[in-house]
Amino acid sequence: MIALISDLHANLPALKAVLADIDRVGDVERIYCLGDVVGYGPQPVECFDLVASRCSLILMGNHEHAVLYGAFGFHPAAKRAIDWTREVLQKAAATASKRALWDLMQNLPIRHEIGDTLLVHGSPRDPVMEYVLESDLWEGSDSSKIDEIFAAFPRLCFVGHTHRPGVFTADHCFLPSSDLPAGYDISDGAKYLVNVGSVGQPRDRDPRACYTLFSGDAVYFRRVDYDIADVAARVQKHDMLDKRFAERLFRGE
Repeated sequence: MIALISDLHANLPALKAVLADIDRVGDVERIYCLGDVVGYGPQPVECFDLVASRCSLILMGNHEHAVLYGAFGFHPAAKRAIDWTREVLQKAAATASKRALWDLMQNLPIRHEIGDTLLVHGSPRDPVMEYVLESDLWEGSDSSKIDEIFAAFPRLCFVGHTHRPGVFTADHCFLPSSDLPAGYDISDGAKYLVNVGSVGQPRDRDPRACYTLFSGDAVYFRRVDYDIADVAARVQKHDMLDKRFAERLFRGE
């Protein structure tokens, strides 16, 4: 069994709750992080430190990319959060004990393959930036996008980025995690793209932290309660972090 986490967004209470749940599951061999450890939230250093100690792999997300290279295309509130995050991480990196975190972030891979399974933050075509959305399947949308995405990985692909957990199928369907059984079988040889959800900022109207377990035959979407009020209060203490980043946590959007 492996655990896949993504889009933590500097939400330490959510991350700790998810890791505690993984420990309770008990037979998880590895934890893979699909990126966006930072951004939006109030504790980027603490989250990066904890992920570095617990995860076998951390991929580059678009928020790590923005911290390193500039927040191009981000809306103003998200850009301010990136600028604040960069300042906090660089200040921490000035101390010998935290310098390794900055070095680690600079060298994060953008993709990782395990047999016939691809791990990325965004999509197989553009591992860091591209979104794979339910709206890509709507009538009138460009169907070639999904076809090209499915042609770009061997059999299974796990992504994050949209904060909306569920399963895309090769026949242009999206199955939200809320509609799936406790374990969704993907052992039939067909291609699947699985969005593992968001630990730190879910956007499927369920405010609980989300992550995914993969047994080799099935995916299990896990929801975990955490102290939202705690992290919301921490967001509101920082002028550079938009208060809406706190409010949306309670709504899961």
